[in-house]
Amino acid sequence: MPFKAILKKLVEKTPGATGAILLDWEGETVADFPVFPDIDLPAIGAHKGIILNLTRDAMTRLKGENVSPNTFIGDSVKTIGISTELATIAISTIKEGYYLVVTLEKAEPLGRVFFESKKAIKDIEREMG
Repeated sequence: MPFKAILKKLVEKTPGATGAILLDWEGETVADFPVFPDIDLPAIGAHKGIILNLTRDAMTRLKGENVSPNTFIGDSVKTIGISTELATIAISTIKEGYYLVVTLEKAEPLGRVFFESKKAIKDIEREMG
């Protein structure tokens, strides 16, 4: 199943979802599926990648690991949820440094999006080979 189809299915199965984007380790868009054309998912995704990397770095320091900055420690960071007065955002890690960002309407609970994202990630990793 192509990545865009996986993202479309994720958005359709997640109540309140306004878009989903798959990005590589550099924050470059692999595929996206916005519900509305005015959502700038590539910019949102790249900025959330910065948050993901800062969280990974913080976890590395907390664990006391001596790891090269280019080493992915995504195994220790699986998901991050962000709630603002305008939207809710879910970030999930994928193998090889890839990550998934799902945007939702404000005040949407994160549990369902994390559940649906986990299923989508299985499909994405299967597609990656």
